[in-house]
Amino acid sequence: MMRRSFAAGCLVVSATTLVACAGSSTDQGADTTVSAATSARATASVQVSVPPAPVQIGAAQVRFDPCVSVGDDLVTRVGFDPATRERSTAEGISGLLTTIGCQFWRETLVDGEKYPTGGVSVTSSDLTLDDIRKSPSYNIFNSDPIGGREAVSYRTPQVDGGCWGSIKSSDGTFTVGLIVPPGPVAVPSACDQIRQITETFSESLGTN
Repeated sequence: MMRRSFAAGCLVVSATTLVACAGSSTDQGADTTVSAATSARATASVQVSVPPAPVQIGAAQVRFDPCVSVGDDLVTRVGFDPATRERSTAEGISGLLTTIGCQFWRETLVDGEKYPTGGVSVTSSDLTLDDIRKSPSYNIFNSDPIGGREAVSYRTPQVDGGCWGSIKSSDGTFTVGLIVPPGPVAVPSACDQIRQITETFSESLGTN
């Protein structure tokens, strides 16, 4: 678990920032409690089962769950290990923001020891692209469409080595967060990889 502490901690920081910046625009005035969420799509092919997402109580709900809708084939294509599938540390339910999804890890063997070369979260939330655009906490460096959908790519000063891509979805946004930790393995920066990884994962959205 220690090998993942850097990336996991950064993903939590990102989620906290999103909640702080969401404000009233994502508060839909409905009571929300922790329970389980359903996916709008059929279950994809995955080798690791994860617990269900928290169920949401309220009129508007986040229905697309990347944990069951992002297949192992997509995870493998972007260089991560499908066997590391687990509920995202960024996942949470509140009156301001609902976020559900999964995270994955990749490692490289160096002199007989495994080193983490990245952690990626794939989440769906009721945060909107406008929430991200209006927030002073994000440094948006690209607004080109991704996978044919309206999108933004951005950094946050609270997380060194991290980068995010958010795509407009029927729930609000589909977001991929990538953390590249420091270490002995040279890999491209998170922001150099984020567009390609986000585009690949966006294939799971289908028509959602």
